[in-house]
Amino acid sequence: MHLLAIETSGYRGGIALAEGGDPPDLVDEVLLDEDLRHARDLAPAIQAAFDRAGWSPRALDAVAVSIGPGSFTGLRIAVVLAKFVAWDTRARIVTVPSLRAMAENAPAGASPVACIRDAKRRGLYASVFRRRGDDFEETFGPALIQPADLAERLPPGTLVLGRGVPKSREALAGFAMAPEEAWDVRPSAVARLGWRAYRDGAFADPLRLEPLYLRRPEAEEIWERRHGVPRPDKPAGPHKPNDR
Repeated sequence: MHLLAIETSGYRGGIALAEGGDPPDLVDEVLLDEDLRHARDLAPAIQAAFDRAGWSPRALDAVAVSIGPGSFTGLRIAVVLAKFVAWDTRARIVTVPSLRAMAENAPAGASPVACIRDAKRRGLYASVFRRRGDDFEETFGPALIQPADLAERLPPGTLVLGRGVPKSREALAGFAMAPEEAWDVRPSAVARLGWRAYRDGAFADPLRLEPLYLRRPEAEEIWERRHGVPRPDKPAGPHKPNDR
């Protein structure tokens, strides 16, 4: 079995290849800088990784995509690219919640774990996980929340990680903060979790697949402020994937 993982939800994007049994073997992992998280950069990176691994695209069984919440642009790129690769290779698509993949960065034994991202215009994207053996159970989130409100929800001893840390240091001062090298989602984590989803038959419908946004794009909010009503071509309410 051959799997391609795509991660563009955060500061650094990248791809990973995995194959073999359960757990799978990591064949390759490529990390890209923030300004290289575009289809024109990802597609050559995928082809080069296939060439290094000696894979034929037609041998691909699954595409695992980091589904959000995170960067609007990055998530759109990843979903469109996953759909294209799946259409071209007949591979199945599986989705991986980005904050769940981030929790894989927590050191062994750390629990609970809060994974947070800066939601830019307001608040944080946040999920809280409790370790259950070699897995994590999500006990809160994913949610759009203010740092002070999140602090009230966190159990004592929670480890906090993610690029929402700088924005939240004051509000979350009573909790341990992971170092910066643990803040970004690794494509290899998306590959591991995507493999589990594939094993469990949790396939996404390519025609209905959408990113997990949690909030509306900035253009929609600006339209509503200017006109006092939602854009006529967009429904009101949070944007969530409709394939899950």
